[in-house]
Amino acid sequence: MNRRVEMPGNVTTDRLAGLITLQKRLMSAKGRKEAEYVLVNDTGYLFPARQMLLVSNGKLSSHSGATDVEQQSPYLHWARRVIKAFDLDRQVASTKAGDSQAARPEQVMLLTPERLKERDASLAEDWSEYWPREGLWVPMVWRGRIEGGLLLLREKPWNEAEQRLLTHWVQGAENVLARHSGRRRQPVGKRLLWGAALVVIGLLMLVPVRLSVLGQAEVVPEVSSLIRSPLDGVLKDLSVAPNQVVEKGQLLASLDDAELKGRLAEANQAMAVAQAEYARARQRSFTEREASAEVPLLRARVDQARADVEFLETQLTRVRVEAPRDGVAILGDTSDWVGRPVRLGERLLEVADTRGAEVEIWLPSADNIPLSEGAEVSLFLNVDPSHVREARLTHVNYRAELAPDGELAYRAHAVLSDAENLPRVGWRGTAKVEGEQVTLGYYLFRRPWATLRSWTGW
Repeated sequence: MNRRVEMPGNVTTDRLAGLITLQKRLMSAKGRKEAEYVLVNDTGYLFPARQMLLVSNGKLSSHSGATDVEQQSPYLHWARRVIKAFDLDRQVASTKAGDSQAARPEQVMLLTPERLKERDASLAEDWSEYWPREGLWVPMVWRGRIEGGLLLLREKPWNEAEQRLLTHWVQGAENVLARHSGRRRQPVGKRLLWGAALVVIGLLMLVPVRLSVLGQAEVVPEVSSLIRSPLDGVLKDLSVAPNQVVEKGQLLASLDDAELKGRLAEANQAMAVAQAEYARARQRSFTEREASAEVPLLRARVDQARADVEFLETQLTRVRVEAPRDGVAILGDTSDWVGRPVRLGERLLEVADTRGAEVEIWLPSADNIPLSEGAEVSLFLNVDPSHVREARLTHVNYRAELAPDGELAYRAHAVLSDAENLPRVGWRGTAKVEGEQVTLGYYLFRRPWATLRSWTGW
């Protein structure tokens, strides 16, 4: 048969078992709010009390039977004043080195209306209205500092055994609250590891690296000839296809010459008439004095008619557009050009080398960095991304313009270093342009810092 065993100081095994059960319930709390609830409500099952108040970090944190202690009710306002009057909201223990008479920080304190009257008589008058007579303050000590405590109130006096058990219970509860508040100190080894990691990261931030910027790139010919319309007219025919290899003197395009031939026939007729009038005037000049005066005027008309004929004959030779050099024809869809009216100087196509020695790069304006002439460029072509081609930067335009993708960018040009194995004109890829040398920290935080400054205006 089980018997109730009495421990020294009127502490029974039933109460010890209840204390262990209460500690398990507190340890299983999911957060600080739940732990505080167990502390101010479930403590009453083991230590009967009418009211319990939890003071944490100098403020009234929880109250038994209440879900919110932030409200400004007369009772809670009076309770906060009492806590302040008894110095229950202090943060530092009052013990001093060598002061044996001072109260230890973990020592409990009995609170009564008489003791409150010694501190503030006006507050003591309302004691009987809000609280029972006997109050017990059990402080919570964390690393030599009083972080708060539990105040229990009831009519029956508190005996010594209850005070000892409450001290043990509250000190254990403080460890749980500290864990949920993140105030528990990390092990020394872990703190040293974190410190070493921070030192390593700090040293890594000082590692020198080079600034770089990525941009869309296209292989372009180093030398090319731009073919433009030699005169106003209608494009009759394109004799080459896109990317067709052409030779010097090969016919590229021809304009409609019907109008020019008609004008040339009129000019020839006009010249024949002028020559006939000029010949007749010369014959008449031998017999008629008045006819000799018309000879110079008619001769000038003949010269003008001959100049018109020569000009139209020259224009007829220009309707044929021939390749000025060997290369490849670069143009769009031929069906868009045939039968289209063109103006003098309008671009028709381009004749360029089949292999390109230059790279056209579009550098985004948002990623612009200081670049010097001769900077290193690494070209990654889409057709062969595993092969890196080296180049040297020749120049960067001083003004940003719209890139083919519609973004604002700076146009740059670079010359490929390997002149033997040149890529085909028109191949695209990505170019990486190297800038000046900076630290790794500046490299990583340059863009976030620039964005922050643009937001704040500082």
